[in-house]
Amino acid sequence: MTEYANQHDVKKLLLHGAKSVLDAVQHLNDTASQILFIVDDSGKLSGTLTDGDIRRCISAGKPLSTPAGEVCNPSPKTVSSYSLGRARALMERHGISRVPVVGKKGEPVAVIYLEDVLSEEAEVERQENKVVVMAGGRGSRLDPITRIVPKPLLPIGDKPMLELIMESFGKRGFSEFLLSINYRKDFIKTYLAERSDLPFSVSCVEEETFLGTAGSLALMKDSLSKTFFVSNCDILVDVDYLSALEFHRENGYAFTIIGALKKVSVPYGVIHLSGGEFETIEEKPDVPLIVNTGVYILEPECIDLIGEGEKLDMPDLIGRVREKGGRIGVFPVHRKWIDIGQWGEYKQVLQ
Repeated sequence: MTEYANQHDVKKLLLHGAKSVLDAVQHLNDTASQILFIVDDSGKLSGTLTDGDIRRCISAGKPLSTPAGEVCNPSPKTVSSYSLGRARALMERHGISRVPVVGKKGEPVAVIYLEDVLSEEAEVERQENKVVVMAGGRGSRLDPITRIVPKPLLPIGDKPMLELIMESFGKRGFSEFLLSINYRKDFIKTYLAERSDLPFSVSCVEEETFLGTAGSLALMKDSLSKTFFVSNCDILVDVDYLSALEFHRENGYAFTIIGALKKVSVPYGVIHLSGGEFETIEEKPDVPLIVNTGVYILEPECIDLIGEGEKLDMPDLIGRVREKGGRIGVFPVHRKWIDIGQWGEYKQVLQ
């Protein structure tokens, strides 16, 4: 039997086409992979499934019980031998980062990663789009700790949440940040002064009163002339921000919400009816929902809908954008995300 590099990696990427999209999401999360190889009963490769395929499935309104084989790419790009040159050509031509190696019977036997074909890591291209971090709230749901430490500076490991958020954007080339600050603002300014070595441009905009999760954008109007991101300061999302930005632009949205797939456990037996008659009881089901992560992409025109000094929250701004005819998009992700906005979640993250 021929031995390939990454031969053992391919086994964890296999998923039968009859498995559901929800199964695929769980499999991707469990393996921390960016792609799955969909196989049939004989083990032959029948398609590939990526984050993008799952997003298109969700955006089209298809149920998460849909078989993965129905939403995957049925014409995957493959190589028949472990050739880095051929794999690199396919990656460059089709914009992909994973190429399966198939055997004589069409079965996946190995996988070639983009990292395998690059001689050195390419420098991240700098993006001009700014990122607004809403860091001025009291963090009352985390009382009493936030009486002392403002929520943006709560530690996760050896770094505060604010720094982790900036690093997550920085990995994709976003380096200009605007911080809306109010509560315990001197703590945040002192931290930034002490961390002058951070590879980012960080400016603070101070609220005189609490303006909600969207109101302070009006204070930044002159600084936001291009499409920009907004992030709450208690959220860390595993998302490709460049893909989200491309999704926003290609669809002509005025406002895009980054949504996350979350399974909510119902602690009761759920009764299902058919034609008004009892059908079955489903014990304590996990219900998949798309929830708001608190990360958004906005066009500058959205700021015009906020009055000067007006207290306004994001759901209300979204409603105004829609009333004015602006299109609202949802970019669904299924990767893990961290929300430290409440004690339970913060304790879980620390553990």
